[in-house]
Amino acid sequence: MSISPKYIFFDRDGTIIRDTGYPYKPEHIEFLPDVIEGLLLLQDRGYRFIIITNQAGIARGIYSEQDALNFSQEVERRLADQGVHILKTYFCPHHPDFTGLCKCRKPQIGLALQAARKFNITLSKSFFVGDKDSDIQFGFNCGGMTFRIANAQYPSTVASHYTVDNLMEIASILLRPYNTVK
Repeated sequence: MSISPKYIFFDRDGTIIRDTGYPYKPEHIEFLPDVIEGLLLLQDRGYRFIIITNQAGIARGIYSEQDALNFSQEVERRLADQGVHILKTYFCPHHPDFTGLCKCRKPQIGLALQAARKFNITLSKSFFVGDKDSDIQFGFNCGGMTFRIANAQYPSTVASHYTVDNLMEIASILLRPYNTVK
């Protein structure tokens, strides 16, 4: 009998890397404390990772889609150098004030549906991690369990299932003996 993999959808900026305000250059990559360790623990226990990130800097003309793609690939490469495998990074290039409404900007679930089709994921059995209300609402819209990384820069108005300080706390919750988190 094989065990089905468990999937975690991560926001990127403010969750995996420091949110420096529209990061898109390699020198903007700074992993948050305990990110690598937390991801490795979770990965070693069978969790698989997908990043879904809103990248309004594209719609605002701050950087190009190619810049965003290159940046995402560099984040993935640096994580891989530490032994962490990201299945795929999806980004929304839109912003409603500049490009109108779309189905891929969180909290909409268009990108999660793409990932679910590609990797055969049941979204309602997945976990969602972010630092903003849109990330948490995205997780709820997908029907999954949500974890908010506490961030004073973005006060919470949408309650998550769990509020934590870092990814190690998420790992400790999900990897509890006889884990009852489903």
